[in-house]
Amino acid sequence: MTNRKQHIAQTALQLFGEKGFEHTPTQLIAKEAGVSEALIFKHFGSKEQLLDFIIKKGYKRIIEQNRGWYEGRAPLEFVHSVIELPYKLVREEPHFWKLQSRLTDSATAQKQHERFLQPVPALLHNAFEKLGYADPAKETSLLMLLVEALWKIEVNKDDEQVREMLDFIKSKYQAQK
Repeated sequence: MTNRKQHIAQTALQLFGEKGFEHTPTQLIAKEAGVSEALIFKHFGSKEQLLDFIIKKGYKRIIEQNRGWYEGRAPLEFVHSVIELPYKLVREEPHFWKLQSRLTDSATAQKQHERFLQPVPALLHNAFEKLGYADPAKETSLLMLLVEALWKIEVNKDDEQVREMLDFIKSKYQAQK
């Protein structure tokens, strides 16, 4: 990928995250990136294709950066790492997750998000079984709901309230007797 193409995509990611896709004209992207609007269309074809490119590249980057984060962990350590995941991801890629939080109606965004999280429920279920939870399926569903809510909260807040909530949730998950 060319440096200009990368620069356009990075600029668009920041603007889409800050202003929203609908409120970011390609003229503004071109101006902020220091390129012509025609170059945006040459590289991406349309504003929608630029968005799809950003989403797919973003998830590809995130998957590569987090490859293996769940492997070889003890069950409780794995559960706690899932709880920490939203905080970690938003801190590493704030513009991407801000954009993602605005794209609830985007089929591409939903598909990539589901693909990213696809292995987690089965691994959580297995961890809860090993920890002796009475209903691992319900625990998995609950924790996945919490994780989904936590990254959306984290992306829109910049305070220690989320950090405190993560620690509180982790204290709730321990080995069962």
